[in-house]
Amino acid sequence: MMHAITAALVTTLASPVTEFDAWYTLSLSGTQAGWQHTTDRIEGERRIRTSTEEMRIGRANVEVTVTSKTTWTEDLKGRPISMEWSQLMAGSPVKTTWTFHPEEIQITVVQGDRTSTSLQPAPTIPWLTPSGAEELIAIRASAGANEISWHTMLPDMGTQPVRQTMTRLSDEELKVRGRVMKVSKWGVQIEGLPVAMKTWLSTDWRPVMTTMQAPFGELRAMMCSQEEALAGSQSDAPELFMSLFIKPVGQQSLSASATNAVMRVSTKDGSPLLLPTVGAQSVTQSTDGSLELVVQLEGRQPLESDVPEACTASSAMIAAEDEVVQDLVRKATADLPADASQAQRAEAARAFVNGWIHRKGLATAFASASETARSRKGDCSEHAVLLAAMLRSMKIPARVASGLVWVDGADAFGWHMWTQAVIDGAWIDFDATLPARYSVGHILVATSNLEDGDGQRELLSLLGLLGNLNIEIVRVDQ
Repeated sequence: MMHAITAALVTTLASPVTEFDAWYTLSLSGTQAGWQHTTDRIEGERRIRTSTEEMRIGRANVEVTVTSKTTWTEDLKGRPISMEWSQLMAGSPVKTTWTFHPEEIQITVVQGDRTSTSLQPAPTIPWLTPSGAEELIAIRASAGANEISWHTMLPDMGTQPVRQTMTRLSDEELKVRGRVMKVSKWGVQIEGLPVAMKTWLSTDWRPVMTTMQAPFGELRAMMCSQEEALAGSQSDAPELFMSLFIKPVGQQSLSASATNAVMRVSTKDGSPLLLPTVGAQSVTQSTDGSLELVVQLEGRQPLESDVPEACTASSAMIAAEDEVVQDLVRKATADLPADASQAQRAEAARAFVNGWIHRKGLATAFASASETARSRKGDCSEHAVLLAAMLRSMKIPARVASGLVWVDGADAFGWHMWTQAVIDGAWIDFDATLPARYSVGHILVATSNLEDGDGQRELLSLLGLLGNLNIEIVRVDQ
């Protein structure tokens, strides 16, 4: 998810049509956390734009470095040829390639020695590559436009184009690399990204600075020299994990043995809050705008629609067809009777994943099921995707769920990921990080099928809630 933020910073930075090579520092709440390097060049009959970012974040006492590289290739008429996106957070890097054809987009994902390929229909609405968007901005802004809108693609948000709008706010002066420059300040909105952004452009529409007011602090990209960008790699990484814990209102706490919990949830800034009624969670809207959540350990919400095919298919993140994943399924269910129910098989897989991942920690960040099956290490996201892959391998529809979980010892809620599976006509929650199937100390925010070509679009709704929630534990039943 952090790359979704830095990718948005890259895309919003406008530039002239000419070739360029620029470096930026990436800072979080005033602490330099990484760098960004963007180039745009012409090679023969192709235009190639490359953005490389490195971002360091602290997760409790562990530092995680997220490195990503995005390369857009198009012809000189602005028609897209391909997009390559590689990302390394821990373990084997993941490389995604979109190859554009008139009627479809071929998606190829490579991680280690595994390659998966799928097809998505080409967008039906006009959209622009980053370079095409930059040309539009330069033309419209030079003509005096105060608002500019277009559709573009962001790798984290999949192959469905998103609308991006820039609104001129003011003309200012800004000190950049030791000299004062005249700049124009613009507000930026990206469809599906619930955070406020601003960008400052030079008089020739080159990127100078961009800020994003994320709930966990201001993320800033600032033009600098290469030496200045790389110099920050020696500083301490800003802490994100512990800083996002939510202490509930009141004195109530949640025990692992609880069978029912009632909680009241609202946003600190008063913005509308929508949470799903699914699995163990049911949600009721209150007149004051808050939500009342009832989480029942044996809660069952009947399916209201057909299960998407993506919940049963294999994908790069949830590789149900991986031979190692299938071998783990055989091991997990070896002692079950031949007539074991889906619920019994799902619980056997959940308990197996809990023991199989024996190096539990925060150093790994969102590795795929294939990698986790082999490395046997990870945090909640690795538990969630591996269990989802094993369930799909057993022909049980599954997806990942994201939200909050009660953390014993901290007496607070921390951000978390687990798995949901369709059992007997209902979504059932399974948390492979726990000794038991589930607990009522979960608050579900979003679900995702993690299908190829969709990025993490469904999980980006969490961004607007980080650091922006009040939680009251109203009642707990043992």
